Amino acid sequence: MRPVAYFVRHATTDLNDSNIFRGDLDVPLNDQGKKEAQQLVQFFRNKNFSKIYQSDRKRVRETIAPLAIAKKMKPATITDLESLNTGDFAGKPKSDENIKALKHYIKNPDEMIPGGETVQGFRDRVDPVLMMIIHHGEDSNHPTVAGVHGSILKELYRLLYGKIKSKAAVEPGGVVAIFKGSHGYEAIPVLGAKDKNDVHPGS
Repeated sequence: MRPVAYFVRHATTDLNDSNIFRGDLDVPLNDQGKKEAQQLVQFFRNKNFSKIYQSDRKRVRETIAPLAIAKKMKPATITDLESLNTGDFAGKPKSDENIKALKHYIKNPDEMIPGGETVQGFRDRVDPVLMMIIHHGEDSNHPTVAGVHGSILKELYRLLYGKIKSKAAVEPGGVVAIFKGSHGYEAIPVLGAKDKNDVHPGS
């Protein structure tokens, strides 16, 4: 199987280190995140892409920039790749209480997150873009690559497997590859997997 697309989770920010909801906040990478962005250049050194996509958030653009420069490609910015807008939760710690409160809206996707968006609205804007990125890579000689947020990766897994919690979960700066097989698409971590046993043996 050849990969048809790669989804890169944005690298580390101070809010990642503080375990705080990012949501719609536009925060830059910290020093660790900048190192992770440079590591992507080395990881992808022998790979060519048909197109590079990114969300319009600073943390994503700064993650993708070194790779785009190395490949001499201009990323296409897609606003619909923004993270789930967690509204009033943004900037708050990921405490058990806040996580439980946010899960209420995940279980009730048509309810508006205070100050944010509905989970269903998030899915409606994200899902067509994810499939467009995958299909473009599948129809091209080379895979696509997209810089995204953690919530986008969770939605990618839900879209492909019907579940939110995924073995495709990666740390900031990590990469999930999409492979097309006889049973459909498969999302597999190839860099920075939270569960090291999930890393594809060919990565």
